[in-house]
Amino acid sequence: MKSIKILGLLILVASLAVGGITNSASAQDDPEILVKIAKRAQDQIQKQITDETSLELQQLFQQGKNKVISLETSLSNNDITSAKEDFLSAMKIFSEISRQITIQSSQTQVTSKSIPNPSNDLLRLYTYVNNLKNIAKNHNSSIDFTSLDGLFVTAKNQIKNNQYNQASQTIHEIKQSIIEINAELREQASQKQLTRAQMFAQKYLKQIDRLIEHSQNTGIPEEIIEKLESARENLSEASNPTGVIKEVRNIMLLQQEFELTENKLLELRVIQIEKTLDTFSDTEIDENTLNGLKESLQAIKTSISKSDFDEANQLLRSITVTLDQIQN
Repeated sequence: MKSIKILGLLILVASLAVGGITNSASAQDDPEILVKIAKRAQDQIQKQITDETSLELQQLFQQGKNKVISLETSLSNNDITSAKEDFLSAMKIFSEISRQITIQSSQTQVTSKSIPNPSNDLLRLYTYVNNLKNIAKNHNSSIDFTSLDGLFVTAKNQIKNNQYNQASQTIHEIKQSIIEINAELREQASQKQLTRAQMFAQKYLKQIDRLIEHSQNTGIPEEIIEKLESARENLSEASNPTGVIKEVRNIMLLQQEFELTENKLLELRVIQIEKTLDTFSDTEIDENTLNGLKESLQAIKTSISKSDFDEANQLLRSITVTLDQIQN
């Protein structure tokens, strides 16, 4: 503002000086005063010209400098009329430049006041990104945060230089990058979840294969076998974690139904064998063999209570073989 006031005084002096130029004799008395005033005005404008000044104003300033040079030439040739025109043209140009710079400065100040300091927003985003980095590290993610880190440095410097408008734009870029990184993290997590689900499904596929094979050899009702086969097909076709979990839960329910059915069949078979043993006379079976069969039956009951159906079936087959030998 001080430079603008000085320029205003120079223009006032210039108008008085030019008004006093009435003939070549008076100009020759002190011709350098016009040059001094013009150059002083030029210097004041020069101080206000920066790299951020528009190209239009910079070109206008060059025109003013050219007029000052022309002024010096006119005075050296004692051409007072041309000198007067050059002087007034130069001062008019410098005055216009000063006016536009003042307007732009006022607009910048208003803009700076209307945009709040975004430091708190930047700090909040910085904390959030650090959390994202920890999540990425814990999941062995290969996401590169270098570009995002660079944006934080840029925004920090802009805020430091009170460039709040530019900082807000950079913060917007940071937010967009965060959205993209979040999407990438979700995609990677989803892929890993699917891989785990597929491994989980393979485990249950093996189990259900054993159940189907076992049920076909133990007299399990055909209805349950069909359910097991259908569940196996659905599980093998599941293409997402939710579908895998749903089918595994269904298989677990079928497995419980299978175990209840097999448990019931085994218990019925044990009762039948106990009744068969009660019908034997002392002459048909010796006491040691009978006691051995009863101990085997008790072992079967224990295995059933522990849901160890494989062991129970194995013992049951052994008893059946022994009974067949006795009866034959």
